[in-house]
Amino acid sequence: MLSDLLSSLGRSDRSQPWVDRDRETQLDLVAHARGIAALLDGRRGRVVLSCGQARSYVPGLLGAWLAGATVELLPNVQQGTLDRVDADEDVAYVLHDVAARQARSPKAIYVPGALANARDSTGAAEPRPTAWPEIAVRLTTSGTTERPKYVTKSMAQLIGEIDVLAAVFPGARCVLSTVPLSHFYGLVFGVLLPLRLGARIVSHEALLPVDIAAIVERESVDLLISTPAHLRAMAAAAMPRGLRVISSAARMPPDLHMRLATDHGWHVTDLLGSTETGVIATRHHPMHPWTALPGVKLSAPDDRLVVESPWCDGARVELDDRVELRQGGTFEYLGRSGELVKIAGKRAHAHAIEATVLAVPGVTDVALVVHAAVGKEPRVALAVCVATDGPAVGRDDITGVIRQQFDAVFVPKIIKIVPRIPRTERGKLDTPAMRELLGLHTTATTHHIPVRRVGPGQYLADIPHDLVFFRGHFDGVAILPGAVLIERVVWPVVRAELPEINALRGIRRLRFRRPVFPDQQLSVTVKHDHGRLTFEVSCAASVVASGQLLVD
Repeated sequence: MLSDLLSSLGRSDRSQPWVDRDRETQLDLVAHARGIAALLDGRRGRVVLSCGQARSYVPGLLGAWLAGATVELLPNVQQGTLDRVDADEDVAYVLHDVAARQARSPKAIYVPGALANARDSTGAAEPRPTAWPEIAVRLTTSGTTERPKYVTKSMAQLIGEIDVLAAVFPGARCVLSTVPLSHFYGLVFGVLLPLRLGARIVSHEALLPVDIAAIVERESVDLLISTPAHLRAMAAAAMPRGLRVISSAARMPPDLHMRLATDHGWHVTDLLGSTETGVIATRHHPMHPWTALPGVKLSAPDDRLVVESPWCDGARVELDDRVELRQGGTFEYLGRSGELVKIAGKRAHAHAIEATVLAVPGVTDVALVVHAAVGKEPRVALAVCVATDGPAVGRDDITGVIRQQFDAVFVPKIIKIVPRIPRTERGKLDTPAMRELLGLHTTATTHHIPVRRVGPGQYLADIPHDLVFFRGHFDGVAILPGAVLIERVVWPVVRAELPEINALRGIRRLRFRRPVFPDQQLSVTVKHDHGRLTFEVSCAASVVASGQLLVD
């Protein structure tokens, strides 16, 4: 399968450049990949790919695969992340393109230096390893809706998705991506799809619209891969006209889509997908419904999107997204369930509030966060960017448009005009930085629930009001999750009363009868009779939870 990908490079003429204009050819790329594979040969384990430039990233990626290694893409290159990689025995090498990092790790290989020292082997036959890696890549989700987690993609899944995308999207001659290559979106559309199409890839460090515009002109770019956060900056700048644009990693606001189309004459394709699922749908107009890719099956039990496809992680994934299915495989996207803001029994969508504020003349960007003290009703806070040469925008302008469209409970008490909205390199909102910017400092919390023995099999547990597990469970009313009740109350009681017990294997007849709130005192009883270990938790003489524990 990988050989098919490599053979697609310059299908008619391998003397064509693969990166930038009139530089390294596609034959050079194959030779560079072989050189990297030779350096990695004979050592087992994952290969971490931490290159920011396509000129190093692409031969590093293909070389690792030619060596039969699984490639791991890091969520960031902070020192803590790199230290974790160094301590991971399953990581054999780290391929990077930052010279200053070379001396920090015995596993590091500086790719530009390795390529410069590699012998010229452009005339040699293509490598044919005995076995391609079954798992092609391991990546980390962005953590937008939950804690970041690892996702793996098999070589078959990866190539299958690329084949479909190559059939859906028209050919390109030169591709420029503003998306980090460490992101799955950047890997697929900034590297693999251009290779599959035989297009040149631009290797660059440009961030500002003026620099991107210059690169587009110099390299004759005809396909731009980007995100709404990057595209908003380009919409307000002088840019070349007529580009084809692919956007993903965050939702494209309709007004931005239309500005790019009308002001720049750009043809924008919006993608819907995730790290777990890959791309699942596209649309070419903000007022049109989404169309699922060939081979993708969608369903929406309880309005939640379920994705089935050959390149989907586990073949089936349920997403935290709300959709309305239409006939013919199209659907309306209603947003993430987590974007639904619930205050005082009323509901509004965060994206709709942001769009309302964006419509205020002079506003260039906006982001909303929901904040609340434990046990109290949540509130809305806004960070707003305004044009320096546009009309003055004040608090009354913002609150006024929100009052016209939404209930008064959604009018934010905290509104801050900021020079820029903090976003990650993937174009998504940097929530911790946003909270810091808005002065929403996190109050001190505790993970500990005090438990004390008052008699044989009898214990008392005092539930702290600042327990970290109350956060977000639920909006407006802090309720202790049932799993926390078992892990942090019942199980410590069992271990204290019966120290000979080593492990919990399962739970039977588990019943949660009443919620547990902050500052309550619980009574816990455990009984161990004839091999049966049962527990009961009560509060003010009312049973809260009960069940039977299976232990070793």
